[in-house]
Amino acid sequence: MEAALLKQANREREIALQAFLNQSVQETKGSEKHPVPKYTRFSDFFDYGEAIDNIRANYEQDYQPVSKAGANKREADLIAQRWKKYIEMKRKER
Repeated sequence: MEAALLKQANREREIALQAFLNQSVQETKGSEKHPVPKYTRFSDFFDYGEAIDNIRANYEQDYQPVSKAGANKREADLIAQRWKKYIEMKRKER
């Protein structure tokens, strides 16, 4: 099942790339006089690494995300976990 989902993620990446290329020609932001493409990089449009991280995290218990978004989420989770421990320690001191 994991392999099928990874294959599907590859297909979604191909579809997103095609959509990105179509969009990059048409969609802009800024003024009419000075239009700027809305997305300058493909990774702003579709984060393939995050898609792979989500799939693999569901099937591998000790999987560590490799994408930047996954690493940021892991760091935020760790900070939240430490904050909870800190609050519990402060309550026990009282």
